[in-house]
Amino acid sequence: MDIGSLLNIVKSIPKEKLRTDAGIKEVIREMARKSGKKLTEQEVNGYAAQFRQMQKTENVGSLLNKLSKKGVTAKDLENIKKRFR
Repeated sequence: MDIGSLLNIVKSIPKEKLRTDAGIKEVIREMARKSGKKLTEQEVNGYAAQFRQMQKTENVGSLLNKLSKKGVTAKDLENIKKRFR
């Protein structure tokens, strides 16, 4: 799955779903299904916990910095920024 497809999926998520634990888990399951993965309930719970932690501590700048450290190029980051505007 390419970055464009992932961004389209992310943009389609209603923000109100990300306010509750059940909504976060539903979004995680749906994204896994769309990417062809099958997650156990334990994996879903782990990803939900990671997401809740990121909601508390991360911002756009810190996430973009982490992506660049993982090998995402500056051009890719610019494309991501443009798509979210």
